[in-house]
Amino acid sequence: MGRYEFSVIIPTRNRCGDLRGCLQALTRQDFDRANFEVIVCDDGSDEPIDSIIEEFAKDGFNLRYARQPPKGPAAARNLGIRQATGSIVAMTDSDTLPDRRWLSKLNEAFQSQPDAAGVEGKVYAENEGEFDPLGEGPINKDGGVFLTCNCAYRREALIEAGGFDESFPYPAYEDTELAARIQQFGRIAWQPEAIVLHPQRPLTLRAVIKKLRHWEFILVMGHRYGYLAWQRYPVRHPGLRVAALSVIALPLAKMKSALQWMGRRPGAALKLAGFGIVESVGALFLVVPKALFGGMRNRIDRPDYLKISR
Repeated sequence: MGRYEFSVIIPTRNRCGDLRGCLQALTRQDFDRANFEVIVCDDGSDEPIDSIIEEFAKDGFNLRYARQPPKGPAAARNLGIRQATGSIVAMTDSDTLPDRRWLSKLNEAFQSQPDAAGVEGKVYAENEGEFDPLGEGPINKDGGVFLTCNCAYRREALIEAGGFDESFPYPAYEDTELAARIQQFGRIAWQPEAIVLHPQRPLTLRAVIKKLRHWEFILVMGHRYGYLAWQRYPVRHPGLRVAALSVIALPLAKMKSALQWMGRRPGAALKLAGFGIVESVGALFLVVPKALFGGMRNRIDRPDYLKISR
């Protein structure tokens, strides 16, 4: 096994069809194939992910497969980082479509900015328009969001930072938590020409309820770094702020969006308003007790998850 300039890490779980599309996009990169490897990190899939790997490896693609029991995307990415041989570790998700110039534009940013510990790129939905009233997805059009579906870090900076915090078990805020630590070793540059398309996801009642669990990790960020997820949201009392945002602010935002859609999509707008009510009531019981009485201050410290000698 040789060494490469880039190692591309893709965590996945039960997304054979999406993974095939992502790998096809990576085979079309205008970056020399000899200079990058792809490591698919299977987080305990029930689907035959290994068959997809075999399909693409036959074409001479530098592709490897690693598997672990279900632990979450943070642990899956750490699995890939430990096996990576590239000096730069680029990351995307298994349901994305990286632009053909994705790696070459990330590489340009690292070459022109040797002081950068990392580079983040642009992320938007396939149609570049607004989401449907019952649709959602990650967006990064101006930088400072640090989405792991489109970012790259120098491997030495990842080792210094200790990798992703595996106590963040969901695909939520493990990326901003890592970025907070990476920036202790160097800045994260913005490269808008490195583009990844991300499909719109359906906003369902189940998704709304599942996202209530994410507030715990926003709260951890507040106690560790003094801001909620991103530096533009500084906070002095994380528990009180999280309680207010989860019960009032975000449900009201759904209500406002529902009003805006009422004329065009009344059925979807009413459903969205209902989601806002469920979110507010759910947060009252599932988020507020942890925010105010959960003892999150005890989770300020974190271990080195990579355990790679520096």
